[in-house]
Amino acid sequence: MKRVRILVEGRTQAVNFRYHTQQQAQKLGLTGFVRNLSDGRVEIDAQGDDASVEEMLTWCQEGPHSAQLKSILFRYDEPGEHVSDFVVR
Repeated sequence: MKRVRILVEGRTQAVNFRYHTQQQAQKLGLTGFVRNLSDGRVEIDAQGDDASVEEMLTWCQEGPHSAQLKSILFRYDEPGEHVSDFVVR
């Protein structure tokens, strides 16, 4: 089990970034959440098997086609409490 927390900066508003992130996470079998932050960045907290977490991190570096990303910061954390789904907050 692996957990990654990702901060995405760039054009993520009005491009359904959170929805696409949720779809990708669910496809990979990840749990956690995605949400907009007050400073305009998007926060992603994803947890699952090592390969799926790494694939999600790779996907986040591109994002959906309509997004224009400036930077991505991430860190690995200890797996948290069991969550059963990946949700948009």
